[in-house]
Amino acid sequence: MDHAAVFAEHRPRMLAAAFHITGSRHDAEDVVQDAWLAWARVDGASVREPGAFLGVMASRLALNAVRTQRRRRESYPGPWLPEPVVEDGSPEWAVLHSDGLGQALDFVLTTLTPEQATAYVLRKVLDVAYDEIAGVLETSPAAARQLVSRAQRAIAADLGALGGGQLERDARALERLGAAVAEGDVEAIVALLSPDATLYSDGGGRRTAALRPILGAEKIARTLLGLARNAGLRITPALVNGGAGVLVQELGTLTTTITLHTTDEGVHALYFVRNPEKLASIDAS
Repeated sequence: MDHAAVFAEHRPRMLAAAFHITGSRHDAEDVVQDAWLAWARVDGASVREPGAFLGVMASRLALNAVRTQRRRRESYPGPWLPEPVVEDGSPEWAVLHSDGLGQALDFVLTTLTPEQATAYVLRKVLDVAYDEIAGVLETSPAAARQLVSRAQRAIAADLGALGGGQLERDARALERLGAAVAEGDVEAIVALLSPDATLYSDGGGRRTAALRPILGAEKIARTLLGLARNAGLRITPALVNGGAGVLVQELGTLTTTITLHTTDEGVHALYFVRNPEKLASIDAS
Protein backbone atom coordinates (compact mmCIF):
# COMPACT_ATOMS: atom_id res chain seq x y z
CA MET A 1 0.00 0.00 0.00
CA ASP A 2 1.23 3.48 -0.89
CA HIS A 3 0.57 5.28 2.41
CA ALA A 4 1.03 8.77 0.98
CA ALA A 5 -1.28 8.19 -2.00
CA VAL A 6 -4.04 6.65 0.15
CA PHE A 7 -3.81 9.48 2.68
CA ALA A 8 -3.93 12.13 -0.05
CA GLU A 9 -7.04 10.50 -1.54
CA HIS A 10 -8.94 10.66 1.74
CA ARG A 11 -7.51 13.91 3.11
CA PRO A 12 -10.49 16.10 2.01
CA ARG A 13 -12.94 13.78 3.80
CA MET A 14 -10.78 13.84 6.92
CA LEU A 15 -10.59 17.63 6.84
CA ALA A 16 -14.37 17.89 6.54
CA ALA A 17 -14.96 15.53 9.47
CA ALA A 18 -12.38 17.26 11.66
CA PHE A 19 -13.80 20.67 10.78
CA HIS A 20 -17.38 19.67 11.60
CA ILE A 21 -16.19 18.57 15.05
CA THR A 22 -13.77 21.43 15.83
CA GLY A 23 -15.34 24.33 13.88
CA SER A 24 -11.82 25.55 13.14
CA ARG A 25 -9.86 25.38 9.90
CA HIS A 26 -6.55 25.62 11.74
CA ASP A 27 -7.49 22.90 14.23
CA ALA A 28 -8.81 20.64 11.45
CA GLU A 29 -5.55 21.01 9.54
CA ASP A 30 -3.55 20.24 12.70
CA VAL A 31 -5.71 17.18 13.32
CA VAL A 32 -5.12 15.87 9.82
CA GLN A 33 -1.37 16.48 10.15
CA ASP A 34 -1.37 14.46 13.38
CA ALA A 35 -3.38 11.76 11.60
CA TRP A 36 -0.71 11.58 8.88
CA LEU A 37 2.01 11.01 11.49
CA ALA A 38 -0.06 8.20 13.03
CA TRP A 39 -1.03 6.72 9.63
CA ALA A 40 2.62 6.53 8.56
CA ARG A 41 3.21 4.02 11.37
CA VAL A 42 0.21 1.81 10.53
CA ASP A 43 0.65 -1.54 8.78
CA GLY A 44 -1.42 -0.93 5.64
CA ALA A 45 -1.98 -4.65 5.10
CA SER A 46 -4.03 -4.76 8.31
CA VAL A 47 -6.48 -2.07 7.16
CA ARG A 48 -9.38 -3.32 5.01
CA GLU A 49 -11.08 0.06 4.43
CA PRO A 50 -8.52 2.89 4.58
CA GLY A 51 -11.12 5.61 4.03
CA ALA A 52 -13.22 4.56 7.01
CA PHE A 53 -10.11 3.97 9.13
CA LEU A 54 -8.75 7.45 8.41
CA GLY A 55 -12.10 9.13 8.96
CA VAL A 56 -12.42 7.54 12.38
CA MET A 57 -8.82 8.42 13.21
CA ALA A 58 -9.37 12.08 12.30
CA SER A 59 -12.61 12.20 14.31
CA ARG A 60 -10.92 10.77 17.40
CA LEU A 61 -8.11 13.34 17.18
CA ALA A 62 -10.63 16.15 16.58
CA LEU A 63 -12.55 15.10 19.69
CA ASN A 64 -9.35 15.31 21.73
CA ALA A 65 -8.64 18.77 20.31
CA VAL A 66 -12.09 20.09 21.26
CA ARG A 67 -11.84 18.66 24.77
CA THR A 68 -8.50 20.42 25.22
CA GLN A 69 -9.78 23.81 24.04
CA ARG A 70 -13.22 23.81 25.62
CA ARG A 71 -12.26 26.10 28.52
CA ARG A 72 -10.78 28.65 26.11
CA ARG A 73 -14.01 28.76 24.12
CA GLU A 74 -16.08 29.18 27.27
CA SER A 75 -14.19 32.42 28.04
CA TYR A 76 -14.50 33.73 24.47
CA PRO A 77 -15.93 37.29 24.24
CA GLY A 78 -19.40 36.89 22.72
CA PRO A 79 -20.71 34.07 20.52
CA TRP A 80 -18.11 31.65 19.17
CA LEU A 81 -18.92 30.86 15.54
CA PRO A 82 -17.24 28.24 13.34
CA GLU A 83 -14.54 29.64 11.11
CA PRO A 84 -15.75 30.44 7.58
CA VAL A 85 -14.14 28.31 4.88
CA VAL A 86 -14.80 29.92 1.50
CA GLU A 87 -14.91 27.81 -1.65
CA ASP A 88 -11.95 28.84 -3.82
CA GLY A 89 -11.53 25.82 -6.07
CA SER A 90 -9.11 24.07 -3.70
CA PRO A 91 -9.60 20.27 -3.73
CA GLU A 92 -8.57 20.15 -0.06
CA TRP A 93 -11.93 21.46 1.11
CA ALA A 94 -14.09 20.03 -1.68
CA VAL A 95 -15.85 17.53 0.61
CA LEU A 96 -16.75 20.23 3.15
CA HIS A 97 -18.39 22.30 0.42
CA SER A 98 -20.04 19.42 -1.41
CA ASP A 99 -21.74 17.96 1.67
CA GLY A 100 -23.85 21.13 1.83
CA LEU A 101 -24.19 21.11 5.63
CA GLY A 102 -23.44 24.81 5.97
CA GLN A 103 -22.31 27.02 8.83
CA ALA A 104 -25.65 26.74 10.63
CA LEU A 105 -25.18 23.04 11.35
CA ASP A 106 -21.53 23.57 12.26
CA PHE A 107 -22.64 26.20 14.77
CA VAL A 108 -25.22 23.92 16.38
CA LEU A 109 -22.58 21.18 16.63
CA THR A 110 -20.41 23.54 18.69
CA THR A 111 -23.26 23.95 21.19
CA LEU A 112 -23.40 20.20 21.84
CA THR A 113 -21.06 18.25 24.06
CA PRO A 114 -17.88 17.20 22.19
CA GLU A 115 -19.02 13.59 22.47
CA GLN A 116 -22.44 14.31 20.95
CA ALA A 117 -20.93 16.29 18.07
CA THR A 118 -18.36 13.58 17.35
CA ALA A 119 -20.96 10.82 17.49
CA TYR A 120 -23.18 12.76 15.07
CA VAL A 121 -20.36 13.35 12.58
CA LEU A 122 -19.21 9.75 12.74
CA ARG A 123 -22.72 8.41 12.13
CA LYS A 124 -24.38 10.98 9.87
CA VAL A 125 -21.40 12.28 7.90
CA LEU A 126 -19.02 9.31 7.81
CA ASP A 127 -21.64 6.51 8.17
CA VAL A 128 -19.65 4.69 10.86
CA ALA A 129 -21.25 1.75 12.68
CA TYR A 130 -22.35 2.26 16.28
CA ASP A 131 -19.93 -0.28 17.72
CA GLU A 132 -17.03 1.60 16.14
CA ILE A 133 -18.41 4.95 17.37
CA ALA A 134 -18.53 3.39 20.83
CA GLY A 135 -14.86 2.53 20.53
CA VAL A 136 -13.94 6.13 19.66
CA LEU A 137 -15.96 7.52 22.57
CA GLU A 138 -14.99 4.74 24.98
CA THR A 139 -18.60 3.86 25.69
CA SER A 140 -21.17 1.20 24.76
CA PRO A 141 -22.97 0.96 21.39
CA ALA A 142 -26.25 1.72 23.18
CA ALA A 143 -24.76 4.88 24.69
CA ALA A 144 -23.36 5.84 21.29
CA ARG A 145 -26.85 5.55 19.79
CA GLN A 146 -28.16 7.76 22.55
CA LEU A 147 -25.51 10.41 21.87
CA VAL A 148 -26.42 10.49 18.17
CA SER A 149 -30.12 10.66 19.02
CA ARG A 150 -29.61 13.58 21.42
CA ALA A 151 -27.54 15.41 18.82
CA GLN A 152 -30.24 14.89 16.18
CA ARG A 153 -32.94 16.20 18.52
CA ALA A 154 -30.91 19.30 19.35
CA ILE A 155 -30.22 19.98 15.66
CA ALA A 156 -33.88 19.49 14.73
CA ALA A 157 -35.01 21.78 17.56
CA ASP A 158 -32.70 24.54 16.35
CA LEU A 159 -32.73 24.14 12.57
CA GLY A 160 -35.85 22.14 11.81
CA ALA A 161 -35.79 19.30 9.32
CA LEU A 162 -32.63 19.25 7.20
CA GLY A 163 -33.43 18.23 3.66
CA GLY A 164 -32.40 18.71 0.07
CA GLY A 165 -32.43 22.16 -1.48
CA GLN A 166 -31.27 24.02 1.64
CA LEU A 167 -28.43 25.71 -0.24
CA GLU A 168 -30.79 27.04 -2.91
CA ARG A 169 -33.37 28.23 -0.36
CA ASP A 170 -30.74 30.00 1.70
CA ALA A 171 -29.20 31.62 -1.39
CA ARG A 172 -32.59 33.00 -2.48
CA ALA A 173 -33.30 34.30 1.01
CA LEU A 174 -29.88 35.95 1.20
CA GLU A 175 -30.43 37.68 -2.13
CA ARG A 176 -33.90 38.96 -1.13
CA LEU A 177 -32.64 40.09 2.25
CA GLY A 178 -29.77 41.97 0.64
CA ALA A 179 -32.17 43.72 -1.73
CA ALA A 180 -34.49 44.74 1.13
CA VAL A 181 -31.56 46.11 3.14
CA ALA A 182 -30.27 48.05 0.11
CA GLU A 183 -33.71 49.65 -0.27
CA GLY A 184 -33.85 50.49 3.43
CA ASP A 185 -37.22 48.76 3.71
CA VAL A 186 -37.69 47.70 7.36
CA GLU A 187 -41.05 46.03 6.71
CA ALA A 188 -39.66 43.98 3.84
CA ILE A 189 -36.73 42.83 5.99
CA VAL A 190 -39.02 41.85 8.87
CA ALA A 191 -41.27 39.94 6.46
CA LEU A 192 -38.30 37.82 5.36
CA LEU A 193 -37.32 36.92 8.92
CA SER A 194 -39.03 34.42 11.17
CA PRO A 195 -40.55 36.00 14.30
CA ASP A 196 -37.98 34.28 16.53
CA ALA A 197 -35.00 34.97 14.27
CA THR A 198 -31.56 35.31 15.88
CA LEU A 199 -28.44 37.09 14.68
CA TYR A 200 -25.09 35.82 16.01
CA SER A 201 -22.04 38.04 15.60
CA ASP A 202 -18.48 36.89 16.33
CA GLY A 203 -15.87 39.63 16.67
CA GLY A 204 -13.60 37.76 19.05
CA GLY A 205 -12.94 40.98 20.96
CA ARG A 206 -10.96 42.23 17.96
CA ARG A 207 -13.72 43.85 15.91
CA THR A 208 -17.04 45.45 16.85
CA ALA A 209 -19.74 42.82 17.30
CA ALA A 210 -22.73 42.19 19.53
CA LEU A 211 -21.61 40.33 22.64
CA ARG A 212 -25.01 38.65 22.89
CA PRO A 213 -27.25 37.23 20.16
CA ILE A 214 -29.72 39.76 18.72
CA LEU A 215 -33.21 38.37 19.09
CA GLY A 216 -36.35 39.15 17.08
CA ALA A 217 -37.08 40.25 13.54
CA GLU A 218 -37.54 43.95 14.32
CA LYS A 219 -34.22 44.31 16.19
CA ILE A 220 -32.36 42.38 13.51
CA ALA A 221 -33.87 44.51 10.73
CA ARG A 222 -32.69 47.72 12.37
CA THR A 223 -29.26 46.23 13.03
CA LEU A 224 -28.89 45.29 9.36
CA LEU A 225 -29.91 48.76 8.22
CA GLY A 226 -27.39 50.31 10.61
CA LEU A 227 -24.58 48.14 9.26
CA ALA A 228 -25.55 48.99 5.69
CA ARG A 229 -24.69 52.65 6.37
CA ASN A 230 -20.98 51.83 6.69
CA ALA A 231 -18.85 53.49 4.04
CA GLY A 232 -17.36 51.72 1.04
CA LEU A 233 -19.31 48.46 1.31
CA ARG A 234 -18.72 45.77 -1.29
CA ILE A 235 -20.72 42.55 -1.01
CA THR A 236 -19.77 39.39 -2.94
CA PRO A 237 -21.70 36.09 -2.98
CA ALA A 238 -19.67 33.07 -1.86
CA LEU A 239 -20.01 29.43 -0.87
CA VAL A 240 -19.15 29.33 2.84
CA ASN A 241 -18.78 25.98 4.62
CA GLY A 242 -20.87 24.42 1.89
CA GLY A 243 -23.71 26.92 2.35
CA ALA A 244 -24.86 30.20 0.83
CA GLY A 245 -23.04 33.28 2.06
CA VAL A 246 -21.55 36.65 1.22
CA LEU A 247 -18.22 38.36 1.83
CA VAL A 248 -18.43 41.94 3.07
CA GLN A 249 -15.57 44.34 2.38
CA GLU A 250 -15.36 47.84 3.83
CA LEU A 251 -13.04 50.22 1.99
CA GLY A 252 -11.25 47.25 0.43
CA THR A 253 -10.81 45.24 3.65
CA LEU A 254 -12.70 42.00 4.30
CA THR A 255 -14.54 42.59 7.56
CA THR A 256 -17.38 40.05 7.65
CA THR A 257 -18.74 36.82 6.27
CA ILE A 258 -22.50 36.37 6.45
CA THR A 259 -24.43 33.13 6.22
CA LEU A 260 -27.98 32.25 7.22
CA HIS A 261 -30.41 29.41 7.69
CA THR A 262 -34.01 29.39 6.52
CA THR A 263 -36.99 27.36 7.68
CA ASP A 264 -40.60 27.37 6.52
CA GLU A 265 -41.15 30.50 8.62
CA GLY A 266 -38.38 32.51 6.97
CA VAL A 267 -34.80 33.35 7.88
CA HIS A 268 -34.32 31.66 11.23
CA ALA A 269 -30.70 32.58 11.99
CA LEU A 270 -27.93 34.79 10.64
CA TYR A 271 -24.23 34.27 11.35
CA PHE A 272 -21.77 37.19 11.10
CA VAL A 273 -18.09 36.28 11.48
CA ARG A 274 -16.03 39.44 12.03
CA ASN A 275 -13.04 38.16 14.01
CA PRO A 276 -10.00 39.04 11.83
CA GLU A 277 -8.21 35.86 12.89
CA LYS A 278 -11.05 33.76 11.47
CA LEU A 279 -11.03 35.73 8.20
CA ALA A 280 -7.27 35.67 7.65
CA SER A 281 -7.25 32.66 5.29
CA ILE A 282 -9.91 34.11 2.94
CA ASP A 283 -8.85 35.67 -0.35
CA ALA A 284 -11.57 38.22 -1.11
CA SER A 285 -9.82 39.79 -4.11
